[in-house]
Amino acid sequence: MGRHALGLGALALLLAACGGTAGSQAGGPTPPSPVPARTPGTTPTPVASPTPTPTPTGVNIDGCVTEETGKIFDYKRGGTTTKGVIMGKGPVGVVVSYERQGSVCDWLPLADRLVAEGHRVLLFDRNNTAAPEEDTVAMAQRLRKAGATKVVLVGGSMGGRLSLLAAGKLDFPVAAVISVSGTIQPGEVDDLRAPFLQVTGDADPEAPVDMLQIVYNEAVKSADRQLLVLPGSAHASELFTGDQGEKALSAVTSFVEKHKG
Repeated sequence: MGRHALGLGALALLLAACGGTAGSQAGGPTPPSPVPARTPGTTPTPVASPTPTPTPTGVNIDGCVTEETGKIFDYKRGGTTTKGVIMGKGPVGVVVSYERQGSVCDWLPLADRLVAEGHRVLLFDRNNTAAPEEDTVAMAQRLRKAGATKVVLVGGSMGGRLSLLAAGKLDFPVAAVISVSGTIQPGEVDDLRAPFLQVTGDADPEAPVDMLQIVYNEAVKSADRQLLVLPGSAHASELFTGDQGEKALSAVTSFVEKHKG
């Protein structure tokens, strides 16, 4: 009996040292922190909800280009009608051809910069029929009719290749061809005489540097050929919004400015 009493006494001392009581469990749930009491007569401050971006209800392209952005037009080829927009004013016009999985929305950062620098920009929904470079040809001709005296062709990924092919089909010389992560193939620049800028990321698997270097080496007839390799794997329009965004934007806009005539 004394031995049991001694054991119970030791257990009580041990529990007291651990801050517990008989029947408690170590590591139990932590009680919730008390909620501060509201002062009587006051109104709780409401939590602001993010304001949703309104969806355009009028004429628009992919929801990001509206009639406030520029002059929207319809373009029909091969029985399919798509839309385009001409932004800004000025004697130099820039036609943008986007990448395979892209859209006009992806190229607004570049378009806005070019417009701010006094140039016209034409963005368009590509008509996915045969010979898509014909779309770029038609857009360049449209810019000329709209008043542009100089036309620059800019494209990303497959759009870079379409820009190059379109330059060879136009009945007037383009001021420059700019390929951003372009998929131009060796042998396709042999006759290019226009100034030629290539921009890519050093880790972009879709536009490997060694391939662009081969294309650069072959563009010997170009009036001014340049190859800019930026760090990273960003592809096409992603270059304008990534870590190298400012460098990519400046490279393109500076080349346009250099060859605006």
